[in-house]
Amino acid sequence: MRRRLFLALPAVVLSLSACSGGSGGSGGSGGATDDPAALLKAAAAKIATAKSVGFTLSSKGVPANSDGVTAAVGSGVIDAAEPKFKGTFTGRLAGLSGSIGLITIGDDTYTKFFDENYKPFDLAKSGAPNPAAFFHPETGVGSLITKATDLTVGGGVREGNDILREVKGKLPGAEVKRLFHLGDGTKAFDIAFGIAQSGELRKTVTTGEFFAGTTSTYTIVLKDYGVPVEITRP
Repeated sequence: MRRRLFLALPAVVLSLSACSGGSGGSGGSGGATDDPAALLKAAAAKIATAKSVGFTLSSKGVPANSDGVTAAVGSGVIDAAEPKFKGTFTGRLAGLSGSIGLITIGDDTYTKFFDENYKPFDLAKSGAPNPAAFFHPETGVGSLITKATDLTVGGGVREGNDILREVKGKLPGAEVKRLFHLGDGTKAFDIAFGIAQSGELRKTVTTGEFFAGTTSTYTIVLKDYGVPVEITRP
């Protein structure tokens, strides 16, 4: 059951199809163009130079009979040499709710599941993707932003104290399956990006068939851009 929960973790990152550094505030040129591809390209460029980002995850429509992530909170360190991730996920295992703590540093993984101590875990053997890899500046989740198609740009949507520029599009199913091991690789996902005036991506809402036969939605809110994060091996 733990393996199946791991396989659902990447929905968080569809997330994280969008993380970038710098402080969150208004200003900058993120809202100065009506070209949706240019807005996403600028957001992707910020990911490559970001140092860290925090996020929260919520979900709708995750099937009750499926093991999977329903909520999460965590942080990532964006680094080409050794990307890192630390977070806590809430999920359902055989109809029961539970939390799992996860630290990944490069290829090393540690989990905390129903106890207080992190223990080494062989993530590769489980068949699940490595969340640390999502924070690689060149090959991680940032690479998905520029792969979105059928782009349209809308008006402003409020998120907390910010007004975000909304860009909607389609995310190829093959890319989702390649990086996150979710979906069947053939069905596209609907995705809405919320971009701040600074050009940073603050929110993503991704909808599609993460689980066979069911449409689910995962919403990611990004926060604490550029705030130092200490992630060490237990």
